[in-house]
Amino acid sequence: MDEQPPILPYFGGAPGECEAEIEMYNRASGVVCLLDKESGYDYEFTYNSFWGSDDGYYFDGDYDLATMFPQTANFTKIGDFAPCLADCYTGLGNGCDLYKSQGWMTNYGKVPTSEYCDMHWAAIDNGYNAIKLCAAQAVANPSIDNTQEEGKIKEDIVSAFQIVQATEGECAYKYCNKPVADAIESTICPNASPTSGSSSNNVRLFYSGVSPMGLGVVMTWLLAARNIFYF
Repeated sequence: MDEQPPILPYFGGAPGECEAEIEMYNRASGVVCLLDKESGYDYEFTYNSFWGSDDGYYFDGDYDLATMFPQTANFTKIGDFAPCLADCYTGLGNGCDLYKSQGWMTNYGKVPTSEYCDMHWAAIDNGYNAIKLCAAQAVANPSIDNTQEEGKIKEDIVSAFQIVQATEGECAYKYCNKPVADAIESTICPNASPTSGSSSNNVRLFYSGVSPMGLGVVMTWLLAARNIFYF
């Protein structure tokens, strides 16, 4: 009998392949919580209340990893995603149109860009995406018997979550580091017009217009920016 991927240890928070990503998420969550307190809760929303919880700061890497399993049918399907979560908060772009159309996001577009950036909400989102990508790499095992998306293999699942992490990270960086983002874009894609927000169309156009070498430069810059922006 073939050895099965270590799925269950994640639910119990046991050390596993994604321990570093869980720690990154928890660290970002703690920083955001601290910033909320230091600001005196001057903003209308905390990260917690935006997502519909008023029962304490429950964001926890182990907990969120556990919720990913039903969302993805144990990582056999990709599920819904927003190319730009920053647009969910600010409502300034169309990168969150899918979630908006589903009707459950009651606080869509109610967060000022200044709060989104000053409170470092993107750091939690980046940590969340890092956990999901790591878990997909570790345990994704779609097959004819269990996949809910015909023809999907493990590489498809992993690739999809890599794209989500890249597009959401790029979008967040454009919101909160616009001068630098515009400079990068004008250097790599001189014919592209800088944008204030982001959208799935912008993302596709941006990547389709970059040569493989240029894309490598872009990703190098974005990874360097992530190390600064996401703690």
